[in-house]
Order: sequence, then C-alpha cells, then structure tokens
Amino acid sequence: MTKLVFCADDFTGASDTLATLARGGLSARLYLNAPDMSDHKNDDGHGSSGSDPDSLDAFGVATSLRAMGVEDGVATIGELAGQLAKADCGLYHFKICSTFDSAPETGNIAAVADRYAQSVGARWKAIIGGQPSLRRFCFLGNLFAAMGSGQIHRIDRHPVMANHPVTPMREADLPRHLAGQGWAKVGLIDFTIIAQGRVALIAEIRRRIADGETETLFDVTTENDLLTIGEALRDIARSEVILCIGASSVAQALFPSFAPTPPSPRALRRDGPVFAFAGSRSPLTAEQVALATRYEKIEISPSDLGDRDARNRARTDCLSILEAGKNLLFAVSDDRNHQISSHNLARASAQFIADISRSVSLGFLLIAGGDTSSLAVQALGIESLSFVADFDAGAPIIRAHANQKNLDQLPMLLKGGQMGKPGLFDNVAGLATARA
Repeated sequence: MTKLVFCADDFTGASDTLATLARGGLSARLYLNAPDMSDHKNDDGHGSSGSDPDSLDAFGVATSLRAMGVEDGVATIGELAGQLAKADCGLYHFKICSTFDSAPETGNIAAVADRYAQSVGARWKAIIGGQPSLRRFCFLGNLFAAMGSGQIHRIDRHPVMANHPVTPMREADLPRHLAGQGWAKVGLIDFTIIAQGRVALIAEIRRRIADGETETLFDVTTENDLLTIGEALRDIARSEVILCIGASSVAQALFPSFAPTPPSPRALRRDGPVFAFAGSRSPLTAEQVALATRYEKIEISPSDLGDRDARNRARTDCLSILEAGKNLLFAVSDDRNHQISSHNLARASAQFIADISRSVSLGFLLIAGGDTSSLAVQALGIESLSFVADFDAGAPIIRAHANQKNLDQLPMLLKGGQMGKPGLFDNVAGLATARA
C-alpha cells in the first residue's frame, strides 16, 4: 500500500483527514510536531509514546499555518517538511481548508506549498478543488460551497466565507485566487477530462508534467471524480513524487472507503463534565450555541477575554461549574466593535481553553472555531491525536495522547464554524459515559 504523509494547516481539517484515513482502513496518527522517523516505540494506546510513524499507513502533523503570515508559514513548513521527507514516500499532502480561504499575507497556500514541495522533492503539485462530502464543489475551476445543509453559493458570494474576518474569499476562480499568492500559471483539468476515465486522465497528467506544468487544479463535482483522480494519482506516484493540495478529499480520493459508516459508539465520554468552547462567529455555530440546553452557559465579550482581570473572573466561574460536575458551554460573543485583533483573540481563547482543560478532569472537550482549535490544541501540550469515531460531517471524535493525566485519553471534537448539525453541542453532551 502507498504511504501518505500530510501536513495540515489547522486542526479541525486535520482531524477530518485523520477520520477519512481511518475510514479507509488505514492505521493513522496525527502529531503536533514532526515525529522522529527513527524512533521505534511500541504503541500501547496510552501515554506519550504514540505510534511508530514508520509502521503506520499514514501520519500527519497538525499546525496553525492557516493563521500565519508568509515568513512564519514558510519557516514553519521548512522545518517540518525536512523531517517529513525522511518518510521517503511518493505521496505527500498539504491539507488546507475545503473553502480555500487564504490570502497573500495570511495563510498563503502557494508560498507554503512551494517550500513543502521543495523539501520532499515534488516537482509537480496536484490541487484537489472540492469535497462533495461537505458540499464543496469545483466546477470549471470555480469553487462553490453550501451554507450548512442549505443553498449552494459561489464562494465569493457565500454569506460567511465571502466575509471571513481574517481571509475573506473575494475570488471564486481558484487559479486567479492562487495567482494572487504566487502561482501565475495554475493549469486546470476540468470535469470533461476527468469524465474520460483513468487512462485518459493519466495520459493528460503525464503530458502536462512533461510540458513543465508545476501546479494543476482538478475539478471535483462528484464522489466519482475523486475516485478517478485518486486512481490516476496513485499511478503517477509510482514514478513521481507528488504534493497533493486540498482538503480531506485528497485522502478520500487516494484511499476510498466503500464500507458503510458504522453507528457512533454510545460510550465515548470519559467520566466527567463536557467543556465546550465556542469561538467561531459563524451563524451555524451561533445557532448551535442557542439550541444547546444541556449546559451551564457563560458568554464573554472578546474585549473581556483579552483583559486579564475579566479573564480571571471567568476562569473562576468556569472551574466552579466544571468541578461541580456540570457541563459548561463557554461562548465568545459576536461583538464586532472590540479592540482585540482576530489573531490575538484566537490566542487568548486558546490559552484560556488550555488552562481550564489542565486544571480539571474533563469528560469531553469540544472546540468550535478553526484557528481557535489549532492554537488551543497546541497550547494543551499533548503529543498526538488518534481517531475514535465518526460523529458529524467534518467533525469526528478524536483522542488525545499526552503525559498529563487530565489530558491523556481525553476525547475531543474540533469543528470549524460551518460544520455540524444544529444540535451538535447537545448530541455531545448526550453521549453515554464510559466509566472505569
């Protein structure tokens, strides 16, 4: 079996990729730092030892690249990719958001991917443009995304993504969007070529590589498109190192699962309360918070979260609720007039989540918000994450592996603002508790 090594630009999508690989029958692990490829350890499923990356079918490293400036992003991927290249495989994946939200100055996809490709020796990059499982579609190079389970919008007219607070999507034409980040000549393999099948697609890819094309975008309109693209890429990878760029649809294309999704296990919570933190400002997350009834709720303004005294008062209130064994939903209010930047707000949120999670024994940790999730998991100080079970589209349940007792084996769910059913928070609180 072909090995896959990936680096993710955030943690919510990274956990979805982990779930996709596990669903395809692969042994996989998600690390917070590049693992030592020569460090052979036995995996007992506990503690910080993790699983030997050399023995895994796939492994990845989750980062907060999506929130980084260009210089920091290139430096970060340069250090990581040097280690990942030691895996010596034909397929590498740069996991990005399915909505491609990025900008020349923040979360620059092209600059990071160029450095990644250089490190692993990939002269050609395959950009997978859609993820039908999440209702993201690429048609003639243009990206479309659904608003929850409702209407599908061109990404530059999407009610949320067109107005993202950090990386608003002003351009739906992905080659033009990526040209602004440094790729002036992104080729397009559209749905008509993919519809001709595997053999024709392989021939077209080989012709383009021979002609010197270095970045190629693939339309994705259906699950069948992914199957054909995956078959072609696995064939090309026999003789060519490939860097694949895209969401979890890359893993789905390369390692498709034809087995029906099993029902979620009932016993997924540890003994202890649920701590849910809602940092996303999306309308869907706001609806999920409003519908949650199985929690004590605390709301804080962004400005207060950035203020030490107000934050300390909130910490005391949170610990009082959690130590009493009650579920807590802590939400950042949608105050657009605050004086704290989006990045600083995400950092303050992350430190708050980490502090609470280390201070009390939780039964479950749920974080809503892409940048917040990425920074929070890094701040927790865990070593790696493994897949537990599917739970909601784009939001699987994962497990932490760490030295600290409070954090080791902690079940978690990390979700982006657009992910999950309206009742997701209560569905987590309703999970049966696995008691020792």
